Amino acid sequence: MRQHARFLGAATLLLAGLSAQCPGGPAGLAPWDNVFGFASTFPVEDEGLSTPPIALPFAFPMPGVAATLDRMWVHANGEIYLDDSALGLTQPNDGITFAIISQAEMQGAVGGSPRIAVCSRDHDRSFAPGANWSVTVDLTFPGEVRVLWTDVARWSSSVDRYTFQCTLYSSGVIRLDYGATVPASATYVGVSKGNSVFSTSGSQDLTSLPSSTPTEAILYEAFTAATWDLTGQSVFLAPDFTAGVENYSVIGIVPLVQGPCASHNPYGTGCYPIARETFYELYGNAAVASAALQGNSMTLDPTGNGYVATWNAGGASGYVAPVLPTDLPRSDDGQVLMNLTTLGLPPLPVPGGATTTLYVHMNGFVSTTGPTNDNGNWNIPPNDYTPTNNMRNAYETAFWSWHDFNPADLAGGPVRWHHDAALDVLYITWDGVENYSAVATPNPSTIQFQLHLAGSSTPGRVVFVWLSIDTDTTSPFGSAHLVGYSPGGPSLDPGSIVLATALPLVTAPDVKPMSLAAAPRPVINPSTLVTFTASDLTEFLPGSGVYLSTLFLSVNPLPGGFDLGVIGAPGCNAYIATLDLDVGAQLTLAPSASWNVLFDNVSFAPGNVIAAQAVSLFTPFTLPNGQNAFGLTVSNGVASTTEVN
Repeated sequence: MRQHARFLGAATLLLAGLSAQCPGGPAGLAPWDNVFGFASTFPVEDEGLSTPPIALPFAFPMPGVAATLDRMWVHANGEIYLDDSALGLTQPNDGITFAIISQAEMQGAVGGSPRIAVCSRDHDRSFAPGANWSVTVDLTFPGEVRVLWTDVARWSSSVDRYTFQCTLYSSGVIRLDYGATVPASATYVGVSKGNSVFSTSGSQDLTSLPSSTPTEAILYEAFTAATWDLTGQSVFLAPDFTAGVENYSVIGIVPLVQGPCASHNPYGTGCYPIARETFYELYGNAAVASAALQGNSMTLDPTGNGYVATWNAGGASGYVAPVLPTDLPRSDDGQVLMNLTTLGLPPLPVPGGATTTLYVHMNGFVSTTGPTNDNGNWNIPPNDYTPTNNMRNAYETAFWSWHDFNPADLAGGPVRWHHDAALDVLYITWDGVENYSAVATPNPSTIQFQLHLAGSSTPGRVVFVWLSIDTDTTSPFGSAHLVGYSPGGPSLDPGSIVLATALPLVTAPDVKPMSLAAAPRPVINPSTLVTFTASDLTEFLPGSGVYLSTLFLSVNPLPGGFDLGVIGAPGCNAYIATLDLDVGAQLTLAPSASWNVLFDNVSFAPGNVIAAQAVSLFTPFTLPNGQNAFGLTVSNGVASTTEVN
């Protein structure tokens, strides 16, 4: 009771000052794991960690920690690791990759960084409709640091969508907030000074307002799905800095107050999107794919920033049977990393450079080095065996003959590779690989990627060969095929084309629509300087390197938009009904411009909505497709709502 009384005043003030779960700026997550560090190939929303560490506006005090905790790392799996910048660490000591799952991991190893388990689970981004995953940090409130995980899900869930938050106060108090949709699951929640601090009490029921042993600065609960009880709650943890005492207490658990958040909400779409980077054909089932692909091939010849794609009717005659091949490990929905340097092979030239490693995915696609395209986190549904046009959002440049193959089925052949040293061509072959079927029957397919490496007479050339494609459509998972190319995503969607008739084509960078964004949030407590940034401006005259733009504010948003074809700019929509304030024209030498606008509690009241839209001027008829007589393009609209949080 001594410690509860000690913090009663602080608790009363904090509970009276509850605020909403409101996003800040990006936490700067990058792929990370505790084995390979930032060389990890995990997707960032799966296993991400801040890089560089985030500087705190104050030294965060923890009992039993003499170091100055002046920075932190935020993990996608719901943890915060604290650190003294004087140590010069680039990642936390004894950080956990897949979430904390034991008392030992909560305690940390000897030398392990102090840690806060906010909602430590194996999270991923939410794939639920309308979800917009983010992990953000807000440093704008004096004496507070807020970290918010928005629209996350438990690993492998396609329906979860929940949000949670941690606030660090300069006093050392920690507030943990859990949204109304956080599902029951195995979860670690609590705080530890790290450095292998021992917990005599172990897991404690936080709702009983427990304290840790007086000399142990660690307090936590290891929840199971049956014991989880923090949904919709705010939990307050307070330290005790009494000399000779190192402990934490839960000083209150109250319902989470969900007030309004100041926000910027984009709406509409700028003009003009022209998809040129990616191309593909999506075949609805194996029978359709077999009729279109079998016996043919397709060649990609590199240009400076893309490929020339050519269809070769009857081109499967160029198939090269494997010679002394190396078989890749058989797996269902897996991939294998091929390090060309380790194998003694030259790199593969690709647009923008060359790659020395390749990912060969069992489902018929080959990716370049970098964040892996495995697991299908970029796909909807989130898997790597259902071909969809979301391949254009995959993380790495990839060549796709995508289908739900199953090399693990020993009734068929493996995926294998061999190298022709004289031609310097790497052949990767799905050699009679089986497909799924409702009743197990032989249904092999043979496809081949021919990759012309740096020493080839045609370096960078990629040839797809379809020797045989099975026609079995009975798979319970679908039997679609997708064939095409995509650079490291995201890219615009050109729609499915008929390769046999649409080729040849030349890929090039997308012409992206002009876009407008704003940050930070327009918090009028008492004021915030908001920067509006317009990107992908239209060049005033092609090749000039000059861009002319301006920004308008309006108290009358027009969410439905009004087509400006009446003034000679068809396909461009006005998203504001009145031009109430011209923030100022800019001439820039890059395709972006920014404007600063002060939102304060003198000119604005809570709940005010101010709409913004940017305009770019150019020489009429100089767009890639020659349209637009007026010489004007516009951005999307942004509706800014002012609040005190």
